[in-house]
Amino acid sequence: MSTTQTPKMKLWLRIVLAGSLGLNLMVAGLAVGAALRFRDDVRPRPMPSFGAMLFRELDSEARQSLRQQAGGDHGNFHKRRRAEGESVLALLRADPFVVEALSSFLQEKATSGHDFQMSVQKAWIERVAAMSEAERESYADELQQRMHRPPKPPRHRGSSRN
Repeated sequence: MSTTQTPKMKLWLRIVLAGSLGLNLMVAGLAVGAALRFRDDVRPRPMPSFGAMLFRELDSEARQSLRQQAGGDHGNFHKRRRAEGESVLALLRADPFVVEALSSFLQEKATSGHDFQMSVQKAWIERVAAMSEAERESYADELQQRMHRPPKPPRHRGSSRN
C-alpha cells in the first residue's frame, strides 16, 4: 500500500473560491430579481369602481371633508385602518373570546362604510343637480370617455409618483 497524500488546497485559495462563489450568487440573485420586477408582461390596472369614480369627481374640499368625517378620531385613513386591525386582533385574542363583540365590531365597520358611501353619493348628486342641462351633458361625455379609456399599467414599486 502506498501512503501518498493528496496535497491540501491553500487557505488563501479556498477564501478566493468561496468569495467568487458568493459574488456569483449575489449577481445571479440581482439578475433574477430585476427580471421579475421589471418584466414586460405588466397587466393593466382594473377600472376603478363606480363609487371611486364618483368620489374622484368631487372637488378637493368635498373629498377632504368626507375623508375627515370617515376618519373619526384617528384623522387619517392609514391610522384608522391600523386601529381597526389592532381592535380585531384584540377581539380575537380576548379570553374569553366573545363572538358577539367581534360580530358587533364588524357590523359597525360595515355600517360606517355604508354611511361613507351614502355621503359620497349625496355630495355627488348635489353637485350634478346644480349643473345646467348643457353642463350635465358635457359631464356625461367626460365620464363616458374616462370609462372607455384603457386603464394605465401599474407603476413599478421603484418609480416616482408624479
